[in-house]
Amino acid sequence: MSAGVGMQPALATIAGAVEDVRKVAAMLTADEVWTLTDADLELMVRAQSELDSAVAAVGVRAVREADVRGLSLQDGKISTAVWLGQKLNLHPVEARQRVKDADILSRKGTATVEALADGKLNRDQARAVARSLRKIEPVGSASELAKAETFLLAKSHGADPGAILRLGKHIEEVIDEDGKPPAPDPDDPTGDAPTESKRAARAQRKRSLTITDLGNGLHRIRGELTDEVAALVKAALDPLAAPRPAVNGVRDERSAPQRRHDALGDVFRQFLRFGDLPPSHGVRPHLHVTATVETMAGDTGHPFARTATGEDLDITTVQRIACDAGITPIVANTLGVPLAMGREVRTATPAQWAALVARDIGCIGEGCTRPAAWCEAHHIEWWDRDEGPTDVDKMALVCSHEHYLIRSSPRRDPPQPLTALQGKGWGVRMAADGHPEMIPPKWVDSEQKPRRNAHWQLIRNGLKVPPEDPDPPRATPDTPPRE
Repeated sequence: MSAGVGMQPALATIAGAVEDVRKVAAMLTADEVWTLTDADLELMVRAQSELDSAVAAVGVRAVREADVRGLSLQDGKISTAVWLGQKLNLHPVEARQRVKDADILSRKGTATVEALADGKLNRDQARAVARSLRKIEPVGSASELAKAETFLLAKSHGADPGAILRLGKHIEEVIDEDGKPPAPDPDDPTGDAPTESKRAARAQRKRSLTITDLGNGLHRIRGELTDEVAALVKAALDPLAAPRPAVNGVRDERSAPQRRHDALGDVFRQFLRFGDLPPSHGVRPHLHVTATVETMAGDTGHPFARTATGEDLDITTVQRIACDAGITPIVANTLGVPLAMGREVRTATPAQWAALVARDIGCIGEGCTRPAAWCEAHHIEWWDRDEGPTDVDKMALVCSHEHYLIRSSPRRDPPQPLTALQGKGWGVRMAADGHPEMIPPKWVDSEQKPRRNAHWQLIRNGLKVPPEDPDPPRATPDTPPRE
């Protein structure tokens, strides 16, 4: 980014600041930083922190404005978080966090944004204040929320983000000591519900469960369970989490957390095998694993197998799962393109669905991370309009949002009925390599350059071994040999 003639003043200023900071980074090389005195080094660290805070304040205001304007819809994205993550190459969790922070701080935390801009708060402290205000907002009045922000800002000097979060939790509990009263009950017209009912209503609002991929072969499960669900989990896990009986005098070496982890896996294996679950796309819910023939045969020279949601599985794990699993062989070319069915049936068969999952993995929309279980099989040549066949090479996995973009355009200026917009939104085509691509409408990209989902493409490529060059070029006087 560089300042240009006619550029908006604030944008020109920040563009110039970017260039100035880059110059500082170029000046402060490893060979030069040692020349700073201890006092200068401390000043440099503090200056960098204040600069980061000011930039974060700019980001809060810019992200909020982008959210209010609906730039994500103009670019065909389902949310501002998806749009922001794609533009800045952010992890989806970080992108969602930035949008949430911008929302609450722009509406209820303007003093926090000002403190951030002035360097009185660092980025993490401001995020802690924002998270606290989000927790307090559902249970507090506008005046209570304003007082909470003032209190948190007053106490933030010298407090780390964890301390600010604990203060915010305390404020929430003081304001909502007995929990927000439940919705009016026909059997309790006076609203004099017992404390137990209020406690249950509060727990119901705060229940949550998240699973985060740590990227190192492990996933973190975090959440807050209601009393009932916690009791069910304990009842299911406790019998399976007991230490195994000693074998030949050797005790179970697993720790209690490790035993609970293994018990959780046992519960879900049994449930997927025998549980009463509704079918999805014609097949019972199951663990979908894609692996090469070489991997299944135990060839360590080939990449890991992957689940439909992106987890890597090593050869030993895949072979163990395959010992007690139904295996659907899918014969594909080197680019991973399978099957055909014709026009006899409109919906994809279970075998075709498995092939689509093996090829697309998830929604093909650019920047979308929705797995196959959240997708629909879209006919590239529309079934109803083009009499398109139900063939794998004529279908693609899309989530409900991308399906809407394909069927109609969200840009209605002037407003038009959906029937008038059919076919004028995003398009899908099958590329030469046998993989589907999204084609944006001209009002998004005048050149209509095809777009692919980089998220699933990375996962798909992880299953392949780059082909060897069958005929490497010979070295000539003008062509140095390859090393």
